[in-house]
Amino acid sequence: MRLLTLLGLLCGSVATPSGPKWPEPVFGRLVSPGFPREYANDQERRWTLTAPPGYRLRLYFTHFDLELSHLCEYDFVKLSSGAKVLATLCGRESTDTERAPGNDTFYSTGPSLDVTFRSDYSNEKPFTGFEAFYAAEDIDECQLAPGEAPACDHHCHNHLGGFYCSCRAGYVLHRNKRTCSEQSLWPPLELRPAQQVRSQSQPAGLSRSG
Repeated sequence: MRLLTLLGLLCGSVATPSGPKWPEPVFGRLVSPGFPREYANDQERRWTLTAPPGYRLRLYFTHFDLELSHLCEYDFVKLSSGAKVLATLCGRESTDTERAPGNDTFYSTGPSLDVTFRSDYSNEKPFTGFEAFYAAEDIDECQLAPGEAPACDHHCHNHLGGFYCSCRAGYVLHRNKRTCSEQSLWPPLELRPAQQVRSQSQPAGLSRSG
């Protein structure tokens, strides 16, 4: 143990139980009941997948064989994230009114993803269901969606589980950690002591007469 500690000091740091920890990996496999055999009638299963804060979930299918019905009202797999329904899937191939996953990859809008499988009371022929794989991945908060405001005034730096902002030379970062102000104007008037604001608003060498 002493040798390990000495080696750690020589390298510049020692790992300790109280030090920073990486999030546990989140990944796995989902299958329909009975897979790879046919699924039974009148089945319903739901999985709630959760990732650490600052992460999202990615899911894709390697096998998909469900009964096709208008607007997927009979057998389906529904993907939702929070209150948003990402997709309702059925069949083997997409049609004008129904969607099968094909080679698509689906992403949650936050750190959770709900997967719901349902089969109705009767199928005229056997269907083998689905196989899907999922994993948590870091959300790049610095990557903007169309029409989205930037996270930082100047520079945005993404890291695992979050991001931070920095400013160009001559600017300082505001206390909100996102806005940049010119260094000559720092701190902003609303943050300066009242005496400092008064003295800067009055030219040197002048005094008010009663």
